[in-house]
Amino acid sequence: MLYADPGYTVRINDMDVAESDEILSFLFAHQLQPRYCYEHHWSEGDLMMWDNIGTLHNAVADYGPHQPRLMQRCQVMADRIFQHPVAGVA
Repeated sequence: MLYADPGYTVRINDMDVAESDEILSFLFAHQLQPRYCYEHHWSEGDLMMWDNIGTLHNAVADYGPHQPRLMQRCQVMADRIFQHPVAGVA
């Protein structure tokens, strides 16, 4: 998985600035290709979910003040994996 967000990543540790910039430019261009992009066109009742760590996302403010957005965040944190009681079910 690539953890390099053009909005937040500024440099690769332990590399000189020019080399870091070159690699980051390559990575950003790669991950922002149209084939990796999804644009959702909202309809009433839609629900959108994504993996926040593995997804670059950008909300476009294309709604008015009378059109509220409800956002809820759920973050799962665990220090061990629990086995499902039914064999073969993850």
